[in-house]
Amino acid sequence: MRQQDYQAGETIQMVERAMTVLDLVRTAGGPIGVQEIARSCELNPSTAFRILKTLEKSQWVFQLGDGSYILGQRLGFVTEKQSLNLALREVAIFVMKDLTVRMGPAMNLIVRDGTEGVIIQQSRTASLVDYVPPLLSRVPLYATAGGKVLLAALPDDLAGRILSDIELKPFTSHTIVDKTVLATTLHEIAERGYALDDRETSENGYCISVPVHAGDGTTVAALSFSGLIGITAPEELLKYLPALQQAAAEISRSLFDNWEW
Repeated sequence: MRQQDYQAGETIQMVERAMTVLDLVRTAGGPIGVQEIARSCELNPSTAFRILKTLEKSQWVFQLGDGSYILGQRLGFVTEKQSLNLALREVAIFVMKDLTVRMGPAMNLIVRDGTEGVIIQQSRTASLVDYVPPLLSRVPLYATAGGKVLLAALPDDLAGRILSDIELKPFTSHTIVDKTVLATTLHEIAERGYALDDRETSENGYCISVPVHAGDGTTVAALSFSGLIGITAPEELLKYLPALQQAAAEISRSLFDNWEW
């Protein structure tokens, strides 16, 4: 066998191994570790690790904080909501914790699940009470700042269908329960790029939220400062807007930079 034939054979074999690893990550149904990948694919752990690092560099897989792997943005982030949410959680927590320490308020990262919002990540304050729902809480899209950001990013027909399936219950006297008023509010949010919760979910609570975008501009999540109290006018929330927008952009860059949409 000529040297070039041997090298070609080795290269093809490595590609086949990489495809086997990638297919296992795709069908695993959740995060999967290096040892399990190596065992399932009958690979030496060091070989499996090298393959995974190569796939990660090309954004075919994404490594979580515990060392396990999920599909990366080339396959999973666009088509697999679970993979995207896991990656968002991993990247966002460092940004959110740092910002809470520097700015003070608690933070929430919210995604849409049907007609509700879900808090998939949060940073809490050192206070005994910080007036934010627990992690993984489901929140109303129409009455929260993050939920309104997510609704405002949708096409009008889809947002309308979602709102038609929701009973707009008042949580406080400030909750918007008129669908015409809410639709106008959502258009304003889409234009200005942020949303407020002006005592809509609790009598003394305020919140400000901005979108987190994918590389093509699609809104994939909403990032917010939450549980703010002692505000005398909603305009006071705007002092948090630049830092919030910068944090959302940092999360977006961490996940979606270098990806051609």
